[in-house]
Amino acid sequence: MGMSVSNTLSIRQFYAKDFQLVTPANREKTTTGTLSFADSTALRNAIRQLGDYNFKDSSDDDLSEKIKAFADTYNNTISSATKYSHTDRSLNQTVKKMKDLSTEYADELAKFGITLDDKGKMEVSGTAAKNVAHEKFESLLGKDSKYMNSLYDIAKKISTHVDIKL
Repeated sequence: MGMSVSNTLSIRQFYAKDFQLVTPANREKTTTGTLSFADSTALRNAIRQLGDYNFKDSSDDDLSEKIKAFADTYNNTISSATKYSHTDRSLNQTVKKMKDLSTEYADELAKFGITLDDKGKMEVSGTAAKNVAHEKFESLLGKDSKYMNSLYDIAKKISTHVDIKL
């Protein structure tokens, strides 16, 4: 799966002050450590913002954008942390935990049109938001989701670990 960084309002909001890192050209110019820190911080922002998101009243297009931006942020975190962790066993184990967590939830994710490829990256069906009642996404991506809370903790470990080394 190639890099599919979308340049949507949602992903720019997830990246906050690092919004320039949503474009492949800017990502290529950034050090792996800085990128890993920005990606894991953006993933934490995505999880927090989705926790406050009104799934029930969202349009198909808005929900689809949010899900795809979340998946892109997740995938970016996997990519940059994997590259950064080649010389760091502890970070490598944290990235493995992130992939294992999503694998554990793969069946539930698939019910919402989100699949995992063989590298542990997310792929979102173009019709995910149209095929599932929006309010049901709350259970998977909302603030009370065990998956999202566990993913947040892992992303925090990645950003804390990388920040110490920067």
